[in-house]
Amino acid sequence: MVGSIYWTAVTYGAVTVMQVHHSTLFSDTTFDVKVVGHKEGLDVMERADPLFLLIGLPTIPVMLILGKMIRWEDYVLRLWRKYSNKLQILNSIFPGIGCPVPRIPAEANPLADHVSATRILCGALVFPTIATIVGKLMFSSVNSNLQRTILGGIAFVAIKGAFKVYFKQQQYLRQAHRKILNYPEQEEA
Repeated sequence: MVGSIYWTAVTYGAVTVMQVHHSTLFSDTTFDVKVVGHKEGLDVMERADPLFLLIGLPTIPVMLILGKMIRWEDYVLRLWRKYSNKLQILNSIFPGIGCPVPRIPAEANPLADHVSATRILCGALVFPTIATIVGKLMFSSVNSNLQRTILGGIAFVAIKGAFKVYFKQQQYLRQAHRKILNYPEQEEA
C-alpha cells in the first residue's frame, strides 16, 4: 500500500513537471499549457541526481496538498477586521467596512468547516493545471514556462483568496446586523 502511494506520488510529480495539456478555449483557439514542457522537463529529470528524483518528485503532490490546507485567508480576514477602521482607503473601496458592528457574531470553529478531504485533494492536484492556464492567459508575455506557471499560480491563489476574504467579511457583517424577532402568536378565536 505504501509502495503504491509512493510510486503514484513519484509519477504525479514527473507528470506535473512534464505536463503538456491541450485545451480548447473560446471556440477554435487551441493552445499548449506547459509547466516546464515535455522535452524541457525530460531533460531536467535526465540530468538530475536519481536520489533527488526519488525524494523530490513525490514531494510535489505532498506539498500541493499541504499548501492547500493552509488557511491564509483567515489570517488576512482577522487583520482586515482589526485594522479596517484605521485604513481609510478600505472605507472608500468597500463602504461600511470600518463601521462598528452592533454585535460580534460567534466565530465558527475552523475544524467545523465542511471542506472535505476529497475537495482538498482534488483542488491541490489540479492546481498545477490551473496555474498553467492562468499563467498562459494573464502572463503570455513571459517567455519562461516555469515563471509563467508560478506567476499564474500566485495570481490564481491571490484572486481566489481575495474573493474568499470579501465573501467571509460580508457574511460576518450580515450576521452582525441580523435581528432576531419574536414569533408573532396568533390569537385563537
